[in-house]
Amino acid sequence: MKAVCGVGHPHLKEITGSHGDELRGKRIALCVAASASIYRAPELARLLMRHGADVVPVMTPEAANLLSPELMRWATGNDPLVEVTGRIEYVELTEGEGKVDAVVVAPMTQNVAAKIANGLSDDSVSLLVSCALGNGIPVVAAPAMHASMHSSPVMRELLERLRSYGVTLVGPLLEEGKAKLAPLEDVLDAVVYATWPKRLQGRRFVVTAGPTRERIDMVRFITNPSSGKMGFEVARVLRALGGDVTLVHGPVSIRPPWDVRAVNVESAREMLEAVLKASEGSDGLFAAAAVADYEPSEPHPGKIESRKHPVLQLTLRATPKVVEEVRRAYPDLDLVVFKASYGPVEDPASVIGDYAHLNPVIVAVNDVSRGGIGFGAEENELLAITRSGLVKRIGPARKSRVARELVELYLEEGSRGGRG
Repeated sequence: MKAVCGVGHPHLKEITGSHGDELRGKRIALCVAASASIYRAPELARLLMRHGADVVPVMTPEAANLLSPELMRWATGNDPLVEVTGRIEYVELTEGEGKVDAVVVAPMTQNVAAKIANGLSDDSVSLLVSCALGNGIPVVAAPAMHASMHSSPVMRELLERLRSYGVTLVGPLLEEGKAKLAPLEDVLDAVVYATWPKRLQGRRFVVTAGPTRERIDMVRFITNPSSGKMGFEVARVLRALGGDVTLVHGPVSIRPPWDVRAVNVESAREMLEAVLKASEGSDGLFAAAAVADYEPSEPHPGKIESRKHPVLQLTLRATPKVVEEVRRAYPDLDLVVFKASYGPVEDPASVIGDYAHLNPVIVAVNDVSRGGIGFGAEENELLAITRSGLVKRIGPARKSRVARELVELYLEEGSRGGRG
C-alpha cells in the first residue's frame, strides 16, 4: 500500500474536538502492532481525535493483516502508512512541515519493543519511532501481550531500556492471564502529558475531590451529589503541566487520572488526615472536594431498625474545616478554595473577605442552584476571585476546560507577585 502522509479526508474528521481540546493543533502518529488488542486501535484513534488531535495511522505489515488499513483510514480521516516508499515517510513525519507532535505505539508487542530497544528498523513503525527518538519527539507506548511474556526477564529488560531512551510506558492491565492494553483514557492522559509544556515541573500539589460520607450507622450516611470530576480534572491539568500531584478523593465512580497519586477516603476527618499528610512539602492545595459540613455526633455501630425507631432524631455537629486546619499547619502553602453557593454571588469582594484569614490565591465559586453545571454535570461555571482583586468568570464549559483556565489563572496570579 502506498503511503500518503499529508493527505486527509475532512468529512471523516467531524468528531475532532467534540469531547475536549486538550490536543487541539497536535498531530499524533498512532503506531499499531499485531497484537490481539489491535481491535482497540480505531477506538483509541477516535478518542485522541475527540480531544482535538489529528491522528496519522502507522501499521506494521503484520498489523495490516489483522486489521484492515481501510478501517484506520475511516477512523482517522488520514491515509495509513503501512509500507515505506521512496518518499521515506518516516522522515516526513518526524521533520519539517508534516512533523508529528508525538508518537503513540498502541498496542506494542514484544517484537516491536525488541526492535525499538535494539535499534532494528525494518518496518514503518520501528523506523518512525527511531526517527522520533532521534528528533526529540515524545514517544508513548502501551504494551499488550500474554502476562508470561510481559513478566519475562527479556521483556523487563526491553522495557527498562525503552524507559532509558525516554519512552513513556502506559500499563498494561494485568488480568485473566493477559497483559492487556491499558485503559484508553490512560493512553490519552499520557499523550496530553507528553505534549504540554512543563510549567509546573518540580512542584508538588494536593487536590481534593468528590463528596465525603458521614455515617449515621453502618449502612446509612449523609453525603452530597458531588461526582468529583471537577477536582479530577484539576489534578489532570496540574500533572500535564509537570506537577507532582496527590489526589485525595471521597467515594466516586470515576477513575483517577493516569500517573496521579490517588488516596481514597470516606469521611471529612479521613480527608483532613490524608490532606495534612500529603501537604507536607507541597507547594499548593486545590480544595475542590465537597466536604460534608456536618456529621452525626454518635454514629450507630450497627444498623438502626426502622421498626424499633419509627421516628429517628439525629444530633449533628460541624465537621473539621479541612482548609482551615491545613492553613494552620502550613502557613506558606498556596490555597485555591472552591465554594459552593446556592444562588448568584452579589458581592465578589465579600467572598474573598470571608476567606481573608486563609489568604487564598483564588476563591472559586460555583452556583449549584443552576441546572446543568456543578454537581454531577459534565460542565461547570466558576466565578474566580483572586487575592489581587481580579474577578473572572470561567465557563460555562466542560470541566476539563474550566480546570485549565483555573490553573492558568493561578499561574497568572503568581506572576503578579504571589507564589502561584
